[in-house]
Amino acid sequence: MNNPTMLDDPENLSDKAVSAWENATEQEIAKEAGQAWSHTKEKAGEVLHSGERYLRDHPGTSMLGVFGAGVLVGALAAWSLAHEQRDDASDIIHRFFSRLGRKLNLD
Repeated sequence: MNNPTMLDDPENLSDKAVSAWENATEQEIAKEAGQAWSHTKEKAGEVLHSGERYLRDHPGTSMLGVFGAGVLVGALAAWSLAHEQRDDASDIIHRFFSRLGRKLNLD
């Protein structure tokens, strides 16, 4: 691993990855995982605080955004239900006319 020219050689890449994994101890892995978790918590906290700040500074824009998202979700749900009912209605109409044709001996 001390040879920098080996890093540029793509044939040895998998061997280097295997040896690095074998050399890593559980403590090093736990330390890296802990650092990643603390970094993630820190960034999530920053995003939460910036979101709260934006909501306090722009309440009208936030309410319009939430209203627009609600309208969009409602329109998608209504379209989905209407499409599903239209399919059901066309099946019902088709069965009705099929039965009517059989009763009238039109087939």
